[in-house]
Amino acid sequence: MDSLVAPTERSALQTVLELAEARTTLASPPKSWTAVAATRFRMGKVDVSLPALGVPAYGVNYGQHMQLQRTLNGRTVGTRAGAGQLSLLTSDAPTRWTFDQPGDVALVFLNGDVFDRAIAESQGRSRGSVEIAPKFAIRDLVLERTAHQLLKEISEPGPASGLRTEELAQELAAHLLRAHSNLVQRQGRSLAIAPHKLKRAKEFMLACLDGELSLADIAGVAGMSLFHFAKAFKHATGQAPHQYVTAQRLLRARTMLHDTRMPIGQIAKSVGLSHGQFTAVFRRHLGMTPMKFRHVLGS
Repeated sequence: MDSLVAPTERSALQTVLELAEARTTLASPPKSWTAVAATRFRMGKVDVSLPALGVPAYGVNYGQHMQLQRTLNGRTVGTRAGAGQLSLLTSDAPTRWTFDQPGDVALVFLNGDVFDRAIAESQGRSRGSVEIAPKFAIRDLVLERTAHQLLKEISEPGPASGLRTEELAQELAAHLLRAHSNLVQRQGRSLAIAPHKLKRAKEFMLACLDGELSLADIAGVAGMSLFHFAKAFKHATGQAPHQYVTAQRLLRARTMLHDTRMPIGQIAKSVGLSHGQFTAVFRRHLGMTPMKFRHVLGS
């Protein structure tokens, strides 16, 4: 790889973990997460110098109050940071972070290509013209919630986790531009989705319930950009794509459960789930296991 190429979100994550001598609690899987990376860790050092990371990133304090200092471009600022407070990391300049105790931290790194597409589609500009302000020890409930949702997908992965993390990445890019950039958002495009595009997207998802689905593939079938598709789909259906896929998998499975000759493991496979995933998702949404559901049907 050319050394001038900005690091990916994955290499940025690894860089921070190594320099902080982190004891990692959670880390996003590198193969199945392609739009965003996240981690939670306990720091092994209280004085950490970071290079320019090359991708949008932020850190959230998951521990107790701590004394925190950041040095950026020769200027040092400090505060007592509480649980939930967060800082936006710079992508294009080195920073130094010092703590009065090892921190319990969650970090989120957005894929650079996802961010570039969001800028181009919402602003018609390139990343070079966009600056994310390196805010220090702030509260932002959207960013805090996004970090928590990503950590939940790591600790409790589900059959729609890939889709869910792609949706969260799109939402994160939009929020960073709207709330933390030097740009004034243009008037947003209509959230409407043409009926024929919605029909194509739904048909594609239904045809692929037994396998992996990506947001990029679904948006491509609909003839829409990633940035606009997820919002338009939810506006039209009341469900995010991953919620729609899960609901359709359950509907198909419920129909199959009426056929008592079909093993539950086979039903799970036919809707793209492992036996364990199927049981967990079914119980969460219907309040009983597939076996119990089948028993109730026959009673």
